[in-house]
Amino acid sequence: MTNRHERRKAATTSRKKLAQLNTATLDQHFDDRLHRVRTEFERTGGIDPEFECVTDGESFQVPAYWPDRGAKAQVCAALRDSFRRRKVNRYVFASEAWVGKTPGLLPSDDPDRTERVQVIAVERNGPRRYAFAEITRNGGTAILGQWEVTGDIPPGWLFELLEEGHSDRAPKEESPPVPRLSARDVQTLMYEDPAQGTEFRESFEICDQLGDLLADQIQDADSDALSKFMALESILRSTVRDMGSPKGIGAFARFLRDHPDIFPMFATVRESVPSIERVRHWKAKLQRFICEKRELGHPPSAMFGAFMNLYLCVGSRAVGAVDLADRIENWDPEHQAKLRQVGLRSSFELDDEEGHVFIALSAGYYPNGVMGRRNAVGDLFVSRVGALSYGDFATAVDNIKQSGIELIVGSEAKELLCKMEQVKGVAPRPDKIQEIWEVENWGDDEWIEQTRAEVVFAKAMNIRYEPDRRNLKGVVAGYRVRRAPNGLVLLPSDSDEDVFVAVSVEKTKRWACVLGWLRASEGKLPQFYQKNCWIVPPEALHDIEELPGKERLQVMPPNQEPDLDDLPNDGD
Repeated sequence: MTNRHERRKAATTSRKKLAQLNTATLDQHFDDRLHRVRTEFERTGGIDPEFECVTDGESFQVPAYWPDRGAKAQVCAALRDSFRRRKVNRYVFASEAWVGKTPGLLPSDDPDRTERVQVIAVERNGPRRYAFAEITRNGGTAILGQWEVTGDIPPGWLFELLEEGHSDRAPKEESPPVPRLSARDVQTLMYEDPAQGTEFRESFEICDQLGDLLADQIQDADSDALSKFMALESILRSTVRDMGSPKGIGAFARFLRDHPDIFPMFATVRESVPSIERVRHWKAKLQRFICEKRELGHPPSAMFGAFMNLYLCVGSRAVGAVDLADRIENWDPEHQAKLRQVGLRSSFELDDEEGHVFIALSAGYYPNGVMGRRNAVGDLFVSRVGALSYGDFATAVDNIKQSGIELIVGSEAKELLCKMEQVKGVAPRPDKIQEIWEVENWGDDEWIEQTRAEVVFAKAMNIRYEPDRRNLKGVVAGYRVRRAPNGLVLLPSDSDEDVFVAVSVEKTKRWACVLGWLRASEGKLPQFYQKNCWIVPPEALHDIEELPGKERLQVMPPNQEPDLDDLPNDGD
């Protein structure tokens, strides 16, 4: 508890210091962060992972907690989008990290791993800095070694958050971030538009009272966070329907995504399964609260604002802002209207306890599946498209059947998935096969990189490989090897069953690295979709040591020349 208090105190000092860094250079910011990280570690025995971000007009901090490997991919996509829209010019990231020593084992599984603190600094279209210091533990004492500042920048998504994504695609038009209202903004609004200003003030007052209500009679406020969240969401959706389904609900999802400094990206409370009784308890309290406020004459718009503000706060703690943003978009009336246009209906139209859950799966779309509910008369209501964690389609089918959840397969499932793709704006699989070199318009440089990527993978696997100009698909020993300068790019025409290996090739430094592998079906997820293709960040890839079928490579002829230096260069 003392350490936590000390860290919060240090964080307050850090925020004050951050406000002074807008005019600092990258090196000044980097050196200052190294000093502050050491001071914090010596005071508390650890540091909290965090980004310090600088724009032309503001500085802000983003806590960087992710619960598992899969969440890292969500962090990468979410922060890259947020930093782009908020025009971040520089970020400095600090965290503790494990370093593996045993080949083939992830650092988290390696008993011989070591610990270090790392600090990363990145300037948009500018230099990068990297430093680390080893951690030595002796009983309850932790000692931080000397900083090692190196120009050898390791590959990783943490250095790529200011990249604009896939370099060959046209920029996506998007609106600017949803702004925050400051106290001065509210005062100006009350002066210029007294009626709306009064409504804002009422909404803030109701929100405070609502927060007090939800905290009442609970010793551990976090223990019931999910029950409160579900009750809030139910009442909020009823309020939206009563208001005639107002437009602009999706802006709240965008606000969550654009402000990871305000809303935690992942749940901050322990996982729990809320009981129906607890949800009903909180719904009853909220309904009585609404009736009292209506009798006092408060308008529905003020009630909506109050509930929405608290919903964002409670929801980001209960399920995390990343999932909460997706959830808001799914119950947004505009999204429900899009569903009806393709002949679907949203499960959010049902009462909270109405119907039973189903999952629709199609082998060609696995691991994606449609989740929803079927009502008493047999009608289907869809909730969302999600990725299942089972290794393959057959295993997923068996496990879902054993769980007792209704499983839909075959043509009905395929039709649901196709319609959901239309609603989400994801391109259906085209009739005309379009290859990667056509989409990216490869020239000589890209083909040289592709050939190098194939040779690098062969060397890493220690198998013989002769580059062949006729090998347009980059097939090496049955695997699809693909150059990945800004993430692994997958196309709708790529076979879902193929295993793709991503290789980053740096021409100027004569350097290359096998980033990892992924089955195409695992990468074709909504969060990676960008303008008719999927761009999978390195953190979402599997470790190359876990490559399926790797054992069969041992009986193949061992690797021989050519080496990288034997391959053609620019101008050859």
